[in-house]
Amino acid sequence: MYVGDAKGAEAYVSSETERFDLAGKMLVPGFVSGHEHLIASGWLSLDVDLITAESKEETLRRIKEYADANPDIPVIRGFGWNRGSYGGTPTAADLDDIIPDRPAFFADATIHDSWLNSKALEMGGITDDTPDPMPGFSFWDRDENGKILGVGIELAWMPAYVNAGAWEPDVLIAQSQERLYQVSAENGLTAYINQGLVTPNVKDLDLYQKDYLSALALLNTQEQQNSLQLRTFIQYFYKNEKFSVEQLIDNVLVLKDQYDSDQLRVTGVKVHPEGVFITKTARMLKPYADGSGELGQRGISAAAVETMILAANEAGLDASIHIEGSGTARTTIDSLVLAKQRYPNMRNSLQHFSVVSPKDIARTVEHKIPANFTPIWATTWGDGYSQSLSLLGQMRTETYWQQIKSLVDGGVSVSIAADVPSTTPEFMGPLTQREAAITRLDPKDPSVVTPPMSQALTLEECLYAATMGGAYQARMEDKIGSLEVGKYADMVVVDRDLFSIDPSELSDVKILATMMNGRFTFRGGF
Repeated sequence: MYVGDAKGAEAYVSSETERFDLAGKMLVPGFVSGHEHLIASGWLSLDVDLITAESKEETLRRIKEYADANPDIPVIRGFGWNRGSYGGTPTAADLDDIIPDRPAFFADATIHDSWLNSKALEMGGITDDTPDPMPGFSFWDRDENGKILGVGIELAWMPAYVNAGAWEPDVLIAQSQERLYQVSAENGLTAYINQGLVTPNVKDLDLYQKDYLSALALLNTQEQQNSLQLRTFIQYFYKNEKFSVEQLIDNVLVLKDQYDSDQLRVTGVKVHPEGVFITKTARMLKPYADGSGELGQRGISAAAVETMILAANEAGLDASIHIEGSGTARTTIDSLVLAKQRYPNMRNSLQHFSVVSPKDIARTVEHKIPANFTPIWATTWGDGYSQSLSLLGQMRTETYWQQIKSLVDGGVSVSIAADVPSTTPEFMGPLTQREAAITRLDPKDPSVVTPPMSQALTLEECLYAATMGGAYQARMEDKIGSLEVGKYADMVVVDRDLFSIDPSELSDVKILATMMNGRFTFRGGF
């Protein structure tokens, strides 16, 4: 109704008006994330946290301590291991001495791969004769004789998770949504784009639709009860080239017809054609730098990606495309340029923008293709910088990887996100991500600046990306993302002036209150 000074606000005040004096604290627009998986992904970060384990010995010790302390839990879960700190790829045999009689699943730091013990393999129906879902891309780690060693690459393990009885959708979806929405509100988020529902049924279209129906019904109930904590804009996952494009689009339109409000809306399709460069399940223009001569694999062909983008746009749906490798970035940008020619009003976007050649960065700028980044990945967090150096080499690391400033300077709509669960909830705060974007440092371990500093953003640029950038990509820039008359009352109170502190202090700033739609979704110390 009004934005201005206290004197002007008096015209809107009555005896029943509730007043909040910020006493010098700062008010900013509600943060809008362009890429999270908050509804159901909590099942991937249950139980044992291995993110900070620095060795194989510490990883196994943490697992053993948890298993010993919880003898009655039927399935042991965990997350966060990585090959660098572990000293290679773990095996089922490593786990069997610790957990011999219960299934155990441990997602890696990227959440794409999972480490299973022998009991999980047995109960999951996995044997040495089990075919790989997609050899070279989605597969089981094996020895030279074909024996499965215990790690499923690029979601190959998900059917085993379901078969072993670890997937309890009614319980896990509700638990995940409640916990992650609360954490998000505590971090100042008021809206986000859910870039695909992450469930172990992601490769079975019929079962996957049931998971969506269950999740959306839960969120709709909260909206009707005026208790929904985040505006939720949902994309539908396309991760399996065997899916019928027509059926998938029909599924999305059925959901969109039912859920299309400014608090809960189904908006489009998330295309996920490849994995991550860490496991070489991302396609490059030039071979990886590890001497293997490999270009990497992708799970969905460039032609199928283009078909899905065009079909989505024809149906009035935006498409978001995961791009991790420079090769996939090249063909995807080709397709998005074509789509823009045919459907100029669509807002298709590039997600992660991880390893993109200078030529394709320039094309992204030329065609103003929106992009999303997770700034903390371009630091030493999660061993990301060292793995980039080993697999991409220094030249590509410094000229191809997460070139966020190049896009901002080129006038591209950029949004910032944590991509939970690929970043743990501890690091999901927009202020933490902003600190990483400005300093090129891991806020929790600021020991090594990740070059080049020419890609560092300013605070103003970060603020815009974390508010209006996400709002634009959600098609809500006329209603959220800034404090203006006529927009929804989505706002955040922080404990200090963000412009008066050193950028290294941003992750320490406390969120005192979060308001969405004129209603407090979080109040702490205010």
